[in-house]
Amino acid sequence: MKKKILIVDDKTEFRRLTKTILSSAYLVESAENGQDAINLLQNGFMPDLIVSDLMMPVVGGKDLVDQLKASGAWKNIPIIILSSIDKSDEKIKLIKMGVDDYLEKPYNPQELLARIEKLLK
Repeated sequence: MKKKILIVDDKTEFRRLTKTILSSAYLVESAENGQDAINLLQNGFMPDLIVSDLMMPVVGGKDLVDQLKASGAWKNIPIIILSSIDKSDEKIKLIKMGVDDYLEKPYNPQELLARIEKLLK
């Protein structure tokens, strides 16, 4: 059975592209922002890994990480943050919050796949 990945990003084209890259190996669901992601989880979708943007309207990546890590059911889901923000202090803060990996946009598809495979082993 394919592992499930949730992509969270406010850019439709980014979600579509990432879903295309991942869908041959994984069952992929997507959400437009952190609130939509939480709604999916509350409705029973339990991903094996979450790939999320950092800057989004409604509920952004940091707030999503906070909510996931505060939840008993979701706190162990691995999270990869993809962002165009290239600041070391931001990356350190996210890692301390419990993010498992951080990739800068634009990302190399093969690198994303390798990092996902590593986290799902």
